[in-house]
Amino acid sequence: MEVKFVFPGIDIIEIERFERACKRHPKIVSRLFTEKEIKCVNGNLVSLAARFAGKEAVLKSLGTGLRGLNWHDIEILKNEVGEPIVSLSVRAEMIAKVRECTSIKVSLSHSKSNATAIALLY
Repeated sequence: MEVKFVFPGIDIIEIERFERACKRHPKIVSRLFTEKEIKCVNGNLVSLAARFAGKEAVLKSLGTGLRGLNWHDIEILKNEVGEPIVSLSVRAEMIAKVRECTSIKVSLSHSKSNATAIALLY
């Protein structure tokens, strides 16, 4: 497969700040994540923080931020071996196609204090 362009996105967030926001505003989790995403990580806030960083990284690789999209337009699940898998809504896919890209990969990681992600749209 010939790759014409690669658009990277990267993000890092403080886990403690994310956890405080989720506890202070309980509806924020369902605003940011689909039911599948929440179930995928059993509601674990550290894993959700990494997925939030992943969504931010994907938005950066799309070059849009949230303009015209919402948090549910990007879904980060995992395959049978735990690899994060990105699913884009039709709207997000259209943006990727404008950039002449058909695939996206994301890598998630976290330490005790930070969650980070990198996304590659190609």
